Amino acid sequence: MSTVVVATDLTRVSARAVEVGIDLARRLSARLLLVNVLDLGRLSGRGRHERVDQARAEREPVLLEMVRAARSAGVEAEFLLWQGAPVEGITEAAASEGAEMIVVGSHRRRGAGRMILGSVSDELVRTAGVPVLIVPVETEQVPSDVIAAAL
Repeated sequence: MSTVVVATDLTRVSARAVEVGIDLARRLSARLLLVNVLDLGRLSGRGRHERVDQARAEREPVLLEMVRAARSAGVEAEFLLWQGAPVEGITEAAASEGAEMIVVGSHRRRGAGRMILGSVSDELVRTAGVPVLIVPVETEQVPSDVIAAAL
């Protein structure tokens, strides 16, 4: 069975990518693996904590809810909380699980914001070693031809 990884930072930017990832996994009859990377250098994302256990305790229920949503759509799903820098964590998790594709959301930053904050999605495209589907946050609905092209 093939595996689709959806990288999520548990924000609204990732919410649309999760929806697209669930639909893609359903269409491909693939396993869905939701990956959230816990950056020990920053412990950022949902809340800020000094302890890893606090950050994990906050993230796990949100990830479990995403797994439930995928399973209710008929998709085999699970989650991983990976530790490390975001891009490296996502690519390592995808490689270790034999993923054929990574789905990730994008803020669609431009100019100085992109230069200062960087782009996880851009770096994933360059380093992942598997196809990366980037889902912009502003997209209300991903056209079926985009999903079909990913298939």
